[in-house]
Amino acid sequence: MIDDNRYKHIRGVAELMAEIAPSGREKEMFLLGMLHDIGYLYQPKDHNFFGGNLLKEQGYKYWQEVYWHGVPDAEYTSLELNLLNSADMQVNAYGERVSYKERLDDIASRYGADSSQYLLAEKMVKYLESKGFNSLKV
Repeated sequence: MIDDNRYKHIRGVAELMAEIAPSGREKEMFLLGMLHDIGYLYQPKDHNFFGGNLLKEQGYKYWQEVYWHGVPDAEYTSLELNLLNSADMQVNAYGERVSYKERLDDIASRYGADSSQYLLAEKMVKYLESKGFNSLKV
C-alpha cells in the first residue's frame, strides 16, 4: 500500500521531472516520476527492482530507469535515470522540494547518519554532482 506521504513524494518527483525534462518530453518524464516507486505497492524492500521488473513485463519504455533508480553504482545509465535520481533526491518523504543537503539531513533524521539508507543516498548525491546534476535548491 502506498500511504499519503509516499504518494506526496511520488507526485513531487513527477512534477519536478516534468520541470527538468528536455523540451517536448515533459509528459513522458512526469509519467516516469509517477511510476518510479510503483514497487512499493507490492514489495517495499527492493521496491525499485520489483517495480522495474513489473514495468518490463508490461513493455514500459523506461523500466530500467525504475529498476536502477537509487542505485549509484548501477550497471545501466541514461539521461532519464539521472533526471529521475536527481528529482528523487530533491523531494523529501513529505513531497516537499528540498536541496540535496536537506534530503540527506531528512534521511539521516529518519534512519541515522550511519544507516545504509543514508550512506547510499550520500553516494548518489556525489554521483549526481560529479555528472553535473546539481541541486536546484541551495
